[in-house]
Amino acid sequence: MRKILLLLTAFVVALGMVACGKSEQAESEQNSSTPEATVAALLDAVKEGDQTKVNQYVSQYDSMYSEDSETDITQVKVMFENVTYHIQSVDVIDTEGTAVVTVDVTNIDMNIVMQEYMKKALEASENSTDMTEEEAMTLLKDSIAENKENTITKTVNLEVKRAEDGEWKVKTTDELNTILTGGLSEETFQ
Repeated sequence: MRKILLLLTAFVVALGMVACGKSEQAESEQNSSTPEATVAALLDAVKEGDQTKVNQYVSQYDSMYSEDSETDITQVKVMFENVTYHIQSVDVIDTEGTAVVTVDVTNIDMNIVMQEYMKKALEASENSTDMTEEEAMTLLKDSIAENKENTITKTVNLEVKRAEDGEWKVKTTDELNTILTGGLSEETFQ
């Protein structure tokens, strides 16, 4: 009798776990189809340096979309791995599938990092004629590590539209791209 009760108890517990698991899975699937979840997933994909995932959350005409998802982006990942964000609000604009997600995005101030990096690179070039890519990456990582407390935060409004397939797509902006790169913009390199 005792074995039957234990077996029955184990069965009920297992059944409860499966039922809860399906509920959590359904909730997760539902959350991944919201404008807020789409923006969060995009920013997480950027932090991870996963271009394939980034492409899932933007349209093919977006500035963040890239056919080339196989390129080694180790150097770019170093700039994005310290990005943090906090979604402030979601405003539904119309019933046809347009929303605006307001998000605070924070990253290390890469203008300060690049100044530090250039200073170290010049010092290193005085001691040797050629710097390897590995040495340059080490200098960049060191410059970032030394400036983690120097951050910038920007509040960005992102338009999110429901595509024909029902998935939400983020329309990225120059403002978002600039904060993701730590304040560096195209003008910085011109």
